[in-house]
Amino acid sequence: MQGLHPLAHSFALLCVGSALGLTLLEWNDPFSWKAANAQPSDVISNLSTRISITNGRRPRFVSPIPKSDTQIVVQLSQRKIDVYRRGEVVKQYLVAVGQSEWETPEGTFNVIHKSDYPAWQHPITGEIVPAGNKNNPLGSHWIGFLSTSDGQIGFHGTNEESLIGEAISHGCIRMLNDDIEDLYTYVEVGTPVTVKR
Repeated sequence: MQGLHPLAHSFALLCVGSALGLTLLEWNDPFSWKAANAQPSDVISNLSTRISITNGRRPRFVSPIPKSDTQIVVQLSQRKIDVYRRGEVVKQYLVAVGQSEWETPEGTFNVIHKSDYPAWQHPITGEIVPAGNKNNPLGSHWIGFLSTSDGQIGFHGTNEESLIGEAISHGCIRMLNDDIEDLYTYVEVGTPVTVKR
């Protein structure tokens, strides 16, 4: 850096130092962005997304975003889900979708969160219903694909299986409990989700 004005030299060193510092901080905790949306049930599920690979050196963490060959397509009017793997339909499920005034949003998304035995927060009252409670409509698994200022939208089980096929939810996609357990094994964080009429 010969020939630089001392002030320019100092500024360049400051920029390089800041970049290195931020890189090291991010490297030490690449998943800190999840803390803002953490749930009590996330403790165990997040352990599964933070994969440590060691070979006698300092561990590194593998990104939780997969190179997915799986895609979920939700057809709201038919109230069904098609799961594609490598372009072929491998699974289909009947579902319940959002009711009037709480319609399931259409668009292209990605799975952003998976959770076992989630607690549920009522979208109107704000009451938190713990996992396993008979009034908790989420069932055993949660697969979130959209987070908005009004809450989160995703796939989940139900405590009212007879309502599958109806427009009854607050925007989420309800599934039979056995079906959400099956779907949970097909998807990872990053799996594409298309919701269409």
